[in-house]
Amino acid sequence: MSHFVYNIDGTSSRKCQCSTPPKTWLAHWERGTGLALPDKCVAKYCRNEVEVGAHVRDDDDGRIVWIVPFCQKHNKRPSSEPIELKDGVTMCGGSMTIDCA
Repeated sequence: MSHFVYNIDGTSSRKCQCSTPPKTWLAHWERGTGLALPDKCVAKYCRNEVEVGAHVRDDDDGRIVWIVPFCQKHNKRPSSEPIELKDGVTMCGGSMTIDCA
């Protein structure tokens, strides 16, 4: 089943406030999901390396902010363009603080 997300504009100044370092969005995703970072971007058919924890909105519920591991190419896609995710991708809530302990 296809799953689409949309980038959220204006999030580059947002900083992860988790108490456990490192305070990056990729580390936030790892702590929040309990998974190791994938080597490759989670956008379907992308073979680029993961570079950033991207802030996205889910196609199913546009009110919730999620973090997904993207390459810069997909992180820079316009917010109006849907991005299909690979099967089985786990998204992490994108609030600035989660219980990372």
